[in-house]
Amino acid sequence: LIVKAHPSPLGHVHKIADTYAEAKKSQGHDVTIVDLYSQEYAEEFLTFTNIREMQTLPIQKKFEEQITWANEIVVVHPVWWSLPPAIMKNWVDLTFWVHFAYKYSPEGKILPLLTGKTAKVFATAGGSSWYYYLPLMPLASFWKMALFNFVGIKVTDFKVCGNLDKWRGERADKHFEEFLPQIKNSA
Repeated sequence: LIVKAHPSPLGHVHKIADTYAEAKKSQGHDVTIVDLYSQEYAEEFLTFTNIREMQTLPIQKKFEEQITWANEIVVVHPVWWSLPPAIMKNWVDLTFWVHFAYKYSPEGKILPLLTGKTAKVFATAGGSSWYYYLPLMPLASFWKMALFNFVGIKVTDFKVCGNLDKWRGERADKHFEEFLPQIKNSA
């Protein structure tokens, strides 16, 4: 399952997702791509009056079915303010719920429910990529610790292609093209 989020169909995010999908398909894997900006997945941000009375939304069921189906979840997005775009966070909010992704034991211990799955995170950034690999930066800790580790999914790859705004034109294009083989090799 590849989940991508970028408002422009010309964004690097789409090229990364397509490159990874092609590599996996060439190995005989079934691949589903979810474009969170497409009309098919358009969804309001999560709202409720009483969370305990909230009914599961149809889109939540669809997202849960996709996660259940997938052995590997790949998220691809730009980095905005050190985190994924709000639409990607909304996907997380709608998908990784208690009793689906995790539950609590009678003693209050967290029990992950999505063990046995893996995840990869590929992101693009305007600034230097080294910044996002620092241990306490929110991007890595959000994906690795706060979400995937919490629900039992093992992150097997985390890559950021940076300098795409810092280096304009030909230099940025060359840098991005040199990044794509890393995506293929990760498949």
